[in-house]
Amino acid sequence: MRKLVQCEHCEGTKQCRSQGGKSCDQCLLASGRRPKDWATVRCSFCGGKGRLWVEEEEPPAPEAAEPTPEAAEPSPAAEEI
Repeated sequence: MRKLVQCEHCEGTKQCRSQGGKSCDQCLLASGRRPKDWATVRCSFCGGKGRLWVEEEEPPAPEAAEPTPEAAEPSPAAEEI
């Protein structure tokens, strides 16, 4: 199942400011700027939305109990009846 969560990279602000007010190199490159530019750009991890869809792991379904060998074989008392 998918779940909408806050972007950990921009902390939901929609803009990357991970390096003390300056955007990180990855977000700068994604926006077409050079890594040495001093700029604030939209977060490239969430696309400037502040939230991301993540796959939530579902708990495994309980498995059907396998019959024990005693239950699979008829008892000798049942054959006599």
